[in-house]
Amino acid sequence: MPVIELLTTHVDAPWLPWAVQYFFLIGLATTSALLLPLALREGSTLAPWRWRLAFIMGISAITGPIALLADLHQPFRFWHFYTQLTPSSWMWIGALILPVFVTLSLVVSLSMLVNLLTPKHPWLRWWFALPVWPKGRSLQLLAWLCALSAVGILLYTGMEIRVVRSRALWDTAWLPVNLLLTALLSLFGLLLLLEVLMPDAGAQRVWVLRRALLATLGALTVAMVLWALSGMMLRTPSWLEAYRIFNQFTFWRDLILLSLAGGLVLWILCLARANQPLAIVDLFPALLALLCPWGFRWVVLMNVQTVPKYGAGLYHLSADLVASAGIIVAGTLGLWLALAGAVWALLDNMGVRHG
Repeated sequence: MPVIELLTTHVDAPWLPWAVQYFFLIGLATTSALLLPLALREGSTLAPWRWRLAFIMGISAITGPIALLADLHQPFRFWHFYTQLTPSSWMWIGALILPVFVTLSLVVSLSMLVNLLTPKHPWLRWWFALPVWPKGRSLQLLAWLCALSAVGILLYTGMEIRVVRSRALWDTAWLPVNLLLTALLSLFGLLLLLEVLMPDAGAQRVWVLRRALLATLGALTVAMVLWALSGMMLRTPSWLEAYRIFNQFTFWRDLILLSLAGGLVLWILCLARANQPLAIVDLFPALLALLCPWGFRWVVLMNVQTVPKYGAGLYHLSADLVASAGIIVAGTLGLWLALAGAVWALLDNMGVRHG
């Protein structure tokens, strides 16, 4: 009987591009929630961005979970998390934390919106005057509770990937750290993008954002170096697997070099613009600061699935799956922009200055 050696097989990816969108959007929402309590303090360096942070948090907290439901293949599967107790599962823990975070995010962001508006219609004035909308210290307390739930979201999203020991590239404690830092990078990139498109308060705000971008890039660089050093000294599974695929597969070698090049270009752009007045050229570091974290999530969630757990070669993502990614990204981005446009129209109709 002839011996057949099985080098590689085709399998369906358990995580779809919807998951990439969820992790990206929930990263924007949670990091906004972490900074918002500080921004609500009078005299805080972050105070000028309190409205934009609430805006990003609220819209991302809606669109992110919608992408997550789509990734479940059968959206009503989420009900299983509440009918089958599984305390040992990080996904089960996340299913408990996520509704709390989304609810608090919407309450805080809507309360800030209500406090900002002065409607002309009597029924809207009555609705906005209801005592259900927190103000002052009550709002700050809710913002802190929302930030606490955001910590839970960041922990569960990092750990639900990290605990999959069968994927050696995920088996590192640095993964949740890098997810947090890249989420912060995308948030500061989005804030800089909004500043370029809708300038609001001058040089001081731009200076703070640029320093925040540089500090986050510095933290990411340190985390990457520490991951490599600890991996070489302790021979961690993640480092050994990364070293193996870098040597054996041209695709992964090019992917890693491209990632390093993207980070280097972002460093150069941020340093070059550090002390310059706000200009249209700032769109480049802002957009790259958004693209790099998204690309990191695509590599972690999608490309890692092409590395076989056993055997040689690489799996290949189906052409239909890759093609659907464009539709998924366009759909979630369109939903985010549609919600942003609705808020914009509401503010415009109320005579509120945009910013």
